[in-house]
Amino acid sequence: MKNIAFLLVLTLFVSCGSKVEVTGIKLGKGTVESTVTTTNSGTVEAKQQAELAFGTPGRISKIHVSLGDKVKQGTVIAELENADLRAVYNEALKDYERSQELYKNGLVSVANLDGVNRAREVARINLDKTIIKAPFDGMITALNLKVGEFYQSGASLATADKKIDVQIIDLKTRLIKGEIDEVDLQKIQIGQDARVKIPAMKNQIIKARLTKVVPFVSTVKDQDRTSQIELEILENQSLIPVGASADVEIVVEAKKDAMILPAMVLTGVGKNRSVFVIEDSKLVKRPVTVGTGNYERVEILDGVKPNELVAKPLEGIELTDGMKVKVKEATWL
Repeated sequence: MKNIAFLLVLTLFVSCGSKVEVTGIKLGKGTVESTVTTTNSGTVEAKQQAELAFGTPGRISKIHVSLGDKVKQGTVIAELENADLRAVYNEALKDYERSQELYKNGLVSVANLDGVNRAREVARINLDKTIIKAPFDGMITALNLKVGEFYQSGASLATADKKIDVQIIDLKTRLIKGEIDEVDLQKIQIGQDARVKIPAMKNQIIKARLTKVVPFVSTVKDQDRTSQIELEILENQSLIPVGASADVEIVVEAKKDAMILPAMVLTGVGKNRSVFVIEDSKLVKRPVTVGTGNYERVEILDGVKPNELVAKPLEGIELTDGMKVKVKEATWL
């Protein structure tokens, strides 16, 4: 009620001819960009990411890594009890090596050698099912195994709440996957620069580049039709957590040394834009022609001269054509 009374008094005060103090700014010269943002937060992902598991039931005997460890391709991550299978494989390997020597001396046939080789391969496969190895260089990001527990294969425990046994992600360039509105699909192209803000990194601005555009509009959400995009992060790779949310802004056009105003001084939408120019202590609503711009600053192509002052909007007071004002000039760049 106090706010309403204040506005009524203020409106009466203005209508009686008193001048309202406004801040006047002039055209600035600088870089202005046109940008496209994702419809919601994107997600940081690794180029390679794998969920690993044993290929057979058994009791877990060894875990060679810890959560967060960096490992090389081929590193043994965990093992089931497999002494019997290892013994079978070692014997099959010896049989194969003996058969090779006998074959070279013409003492066994090709069929016999092939049969021994198949037995060796079967023994190796059975042993490998009891061992989890890193498929590529990376970091262990999930490890839900305990020594001594009896492990049952994922196929027999296919439930929604089952945890990932082992997860590994690569340490290469991070990706961001997101969605843009269908109306912005024609504005973007591969190779455009982008800026990314990641809340998990205190909204630090990180450089990125658009690397993939899927030219397909999803109709899953009737009121939110979108297309998928991918961006490559270009810096701070080791610090960016996979799975973090990311706000994406793609630069589709940039102009240097443009005549610009802050977007907040403009009224109207689309091509019908106007500003309040200050002339002889009065506001004059004047149409302007705009060029490249975004929610922060807009290029002014016509309608305002470099030496003219444009009124900034006031909180709680609507600017109107012909309003008497007292001007306080300020810089904004």
